[in-house]
Amino acid sequence: MQLPTKPSRTQAGRQPLNPLDMALRSVDLTIRGMGYPGFETQMLVWLAGRINAAQLRRGLARLGRRRPTLTARLVEPSTGQGPAPYWQHRPGIEPQLAEVDLPSDDPQAVLASAEDLLSVAHDPAHNDPLRFYLLHRPNGRDVLLLQYNHALMDNSAPALLLRELDQLCRATDPADDTPRPEPGDLVSRRLRRVTHADRRKAALAAVELQGHTLRGRAAILGTGDEDKPRRVKLRIATRTLEPELTRAIGARSVELCGLPNLSMAILACAFRAIGQWGPEARNAGRHLVAGIGLDLNLRGGGQALLQNLLSVVPITAQPGELADCDGLVRSLSRQMRDRLEAKIDLGVLRLARAFGRRPRHVRWVVEHMLRWSYSLWYAYFGSLDAAGHALGGVPVEQIYYVGPTWSPIGIALLANQYRGRLLLQATYDPELIGETLAAQVLDTLVADLTAFATPAASSEK
Repeated sequence: MQLPTKPSRTQAGRQPLNPLDMALRSVDLTIRGMGYPGFETQMLVWLAGRINAAQLRRGLARLGRRRPTLTARLVEPSTGQGPAPYWQHRPGIEPQLAEVDLPSDDPQAVLASAEDLLSVAHDPAHNDPLRFYLLHRPNGRDVLLLQYNHALMDNSAPALLLRELDQLCRATDPADDTPRPEPGDLVSRRLRRVTHADRRKAALAAVELQGHTLRGRAAILGTGDEDKPRRVKLRIATRTLEPELTRAIGARSVELCGLPNLSMAILACAFRAIGQWGPEARNAGRHLVAGIGLDLNLRGGGQALLQNLLSVVPITAQPGELADCDGLVRSLSRQMRDRLEAKIDLGVLRLARAFGRRPRHVRWVVEHMLRWSYSLWYAYFGSLDAAGHALGGVPVEQIYYVGPTWSPIGIALLANQYRGRLLLQATYDPELIGETLAAQVLDTLVADLTAFATPAASSEK
């Protein structure tokens, strides 16, 4: 299905931000105000060989002509004056590809380079909102790293952009470079399809839920001087679960919840790891909270749209629930169904739109939520196989995401599947969560997921 477009927006050389884009811009500004790099995410594409850099640059140039927002600059008029914030296109400017020669074949050398890049702030008012890096390993295997600001797009778009880039690397028809106008504000359009009464009801439900679940401080892992603004080098740790175990986790989720809900199984085990390794005295009585992204299904035909089309709803657990892993997975899955039935995702959209023109108020609310309301930053992206299994003729071995973190939670956990494997990535602030603690949390998470997938074997032990 071809989404309708508004040519006037393209003719003006700009793309307005939708309400969710503006909310995530507030998150970005808040995190940078706390001394952290900002709200940016990486996608790492591990290749089985050396890619032709010249061919990749040609593909990127064509992608930039097709999608000029990739090299745009964010313009934010003063509140109440002029239009809403927008991306200003820069005709003729191509996406750049930075090449980095790594000193070692060790995968940790790739992660060290990713850590360096993730630890540097990039203001989209002055930098491309999506940047490309080609990491050359001495063994002849490259890694393509994409790093993007969340005000540009959500985490569903990069995999589709990667597939598009591969097509453009191989395409010969100049017509493939024709600019593709982004559709208008799909979030507001979605809201307009709902009656005023239903929008109001959903918004009130979202306010009541968030006022209840996000009140007070959530249990976290970090310790120390957490309120102090800091400029740190973020660290990354990863774990991989093989396809057979990943399938077993899905099958066990179906048995318990009726759906292969890996997201809630992973989150339940993450909550249990925080309960085990977090500071017991300080976390006593505190509930555990994560925000779960819900796709609004507005992409139409699987297009890589450069706007945020995910709502976020809170999912919680009480300390007394952590001992029973199966019961916790069922509880979290039930919460998710209840949130959908109450249309909390729609209510969050309504609130984002209502407060979009009140940036100072939004910043105050956002900072409180980011600092105190979540136990960790968590997201599960499902399978990334839609990105394809080759880039520029070179097979892809694995793809995964690495996300941001900030004080005081100090850790983000992102998960996805690729070629059947479950890939887990933790980003952490080493001043709040040391390397040993991060490893303990991930090892506990993997052991818990393994036991969840094979309860009979676990009980025999």
